[in-house]
Amino acid sequence: MIKIGFRNKLNEIKYISITPDDTELASVWLDQLDNLLKNHKEKIFQKNFSLLGFYNSYRSIENICDDLDRSIKIINSKTNNKICENYNLLRKEYNQNLLNQLHHHFEKRQGQLWAPSQELFLSDGETRNAICFLNHCCHEIEAWYDTTRKSCIQNTNGYFYYNLLGVTNRITIDNRFKKNFVTEISDGLVYLHYAQTGKTWFEAYLDNDEIVDLSNISEHRVISGEFNCYFGPGFTIPVDVNFLNWIKSKGVDLSYQELGIGYLPVGRISNFSYRDAIKFFREYSDFYSIEFNGTSIEYDYRYYDSIYLDMLVKMWNKWNN
Repeated sequence: MIKIGFRNKLNEIKYISITPDDTELASVWLDQLDNLLKNHKEKIFQKNFSLLGFYNSYRSIENICDDLDRSIKIINSKTNNKICENYNLLRKEYNQNLLNQLHHHFEKRQGQLWAPSQELFLSDGETRNAICFLNHCCHEIEAWYDTTRKSCIQNTNGYFYYNLLGVTNRITIDNRFKKNFVTEISDGLVYLHYAQTGKTWFEAYLDNDEIVDLSNISEHRVISGEFNCYFGPGFTIPVDVNFLNWIKSKGVDLSYQELGIGYLPVGRISNFSYRDAIKFFREYSDFYSIEFNGTSIEYDYRYYDSIYLDMLVKMWNKWNN
């Protein structure tokens, strides 16, 4: 059993439990999670990028766009490769083309997990952190508007990401697990975090993203111990002939199984439905702690604390590939 704690504005804490699946893949993931927690050291939980798709006053579209503006200002002040688009429109309305451009700025500056960019190598910690925020803000904005565009809040999809900065120990997903990807997504699913940069093939297709470089699209390749939780009424990832034709048009030489479409399940949220989640995360919106196999980690800071940004910058200052 994995216990995760969430905090409200009054510092009251409530817990949600995860029951791991009884599968070989889940066992591999739990070994990685156990190792991650026991060797946690200075790893930083990325609180600005943890709850997506839920209404609460803790992190609004204004908060997200303020972080985006700050990050762009840092990048433009420290690099010759300026970001010139005006992203203020995103404070008021959804624009996928503008978000694709934003994500492309991140891709060029970050590179891939296995091939970081020269710009990332040459930057200081503050700039590297700002580059990272381009990606987070892009996906947070997408999730925010995905929620607000729904006709009924009860039909929205919400996610919790256990996503750390400073993780270096990853293992490659064995080919025998590729068959475990699911496209039927149900409430309470716990699945492997996409602990690499870029977009999956299906994400790029759904975004109609013709800007992204093909080197920044990749199938899910690694297991880090990190994980995501889905809360919602459920949905099906619509893999159809249009997607398969799009893949062929990109010259992709991968089988359907190798593409890794969907999510890799490793557990379930215990006795907690998405209707519970909608009410719960409206108040308990600050992820605070995780406990597993005798190890407990607390994250006693909030995303808007200056100490949090300082910790991220210090971690990025230490980064090397």
